[in-house]
Amino acid sequence: MPASSPLSGRSVLVLEDNFVLAESMRFALEELGCRVVGPAPTAARALELVAEGLPDVAVLDIDLQGKSSAPVAEVLVARGVPFLFLTGYESAALLPAKFQSWTRLSKPVDPEELARALEGEIQRSQGAGS
Repeated sequence: MPASSPLSGRSVLVLEDNFVLAESMRFALEELGCRVVGPAPTAARALELVAEGLPDVAVLDIDLQGKSSAPVAEVLVARGVPFLFLTGYESAALLPAKFQSWTRLSKPVDPEELARALEGEIQRSQGAGS
């Protein structure tokens, strides 16, 4: 069934510091036919992966053991890569104001909700580029 997914064949950067959640997302995304980049447990590792090759879309945990994923978000915006945030908290206080209205999903994330949200981000970015 992965071939029927709009995400099939897409590379997805996963930035998540919780190993169990990262592996769960990796498995769900691979079931949809995605090529998972990472998962990266830190912003530094995610930036290394982005430098090696731009993903088609990304999932960024907001709070990485007290550190923000905003530096990764900044690079993705500059390079035109769509992404969304994940959080285990109601507040997005670790994010700069410019990212406060960005798409945020709550953890643990439902795989179908994640897929729909990623598809939406890709569609939005393609609409903005045309």
